Amino acid sequence: MKSRNAVKQAATISAMVLLSLAAIAGCSKPAQQLAAQPPKNVKRYHLVGKIVSINKDQNTLMVDGQDIPGFMSAMVMPYPVLSASQLNGLQPGDEITADVVVNQDDSSAHLENIVVTKKAGEKSSSELHTPQTGDQVPDFVVVDQNNKRIHMDSFRGHVLLVTFVYTRCPFANYCPLVSHDFAEIYAKTRKDPKLAKSVRLLTISFDPQHDTPAVLRRYGESFRDVTGTTPFDRWEFATAPAKELPQIADFFGLIYSDDHGQIMHSMSTTVVAPDGKVYKWYDGNDWQPSQLVADATQALEQESTAGASIRHGAAAAVSGM
Repeated sequence: MKSRNAVKQAATISAMVLLSLAAIAGCSKPAQQLAAQPPKNVKRYHLVGKIVSINKDQNTLMVDGQDIPGFMSAMVMPYPVLSASQLNGLQPGDEITADVVVNQDDSSAHLENIVVTKKAGEKSSSELHTPQTGDQVPDFVVVDQNNKRIHMDSFRGHVLLVTFVYTRCPFANYCPLVSHDFAEIYAKTRKDPKLAKSVRLLTISFDPQHDTPAVLRRYGESFRDVTGTTPFDRWEFATAPAKELPQIADFFGLIYSDDHGQIMHSMSTTVVAPDGKVYKWYDGNDWQPSQLVADATQALEQESTAGASIRHGAAAAVSGM
């Protein structure tokens, strides 16, 4: 039987959700007021949906949103934004992800960190390639922070963690978060001699015009406080030649489009096994550094077990001759 406190807490949470939904549906506060008084006591929910319409006069988006577990069921709702600039480049039919930011003091809500995952009129997600376990990674060529061309095949024999960012990304929960998490992975694997020897990291920019090797080098050096050292011995920052970038992005399931320097993009992080095949793929940014470290450890163990089996089979074959 639940305690009185537990029942009271559940009732309070339910009331807050209902109040939040009412506030969103009624757009109780204009966006200008929200911007002038940024909320302090907030809760964030991850929204996935499709834009139905845009009202630039009121700075709102009508979104056909999917179910948000623990918050609201799938429904079409109007959401305010804090600034008209957040609507730039958006159009009805765009598929998006965003943060629903709920002010728990007055139950008002707005959207932040709007990212277009598929532009209206583009191929559906079912038509886009997504990395599958066992897919062989092509021998793509990228250019690292030292302006050196490197081939994907050069990482064979190591577990390779690949992710995509652009250094000008303004959304703290997207590229900066993923890069910080990669820095934590570098720091964690550095403490384990086996992983330090066998795990490599590769961050690829999809903004080649701005993210030159020099820019990427400065970007990589900015994580020294987390990595404990200049990380380029095992963590490389690269850009792809403009002609090859679409093929690289397509293979790794990355969607991006440039709107005057503001790049709308999805997220993609891949664990590549020592044999150069996809071990696991993450299409969002909700993974934890510990998950990728565990994936890398498992991939290495599987490779070691497979190698031992091959050697045992070869030895048995020789002894039976």
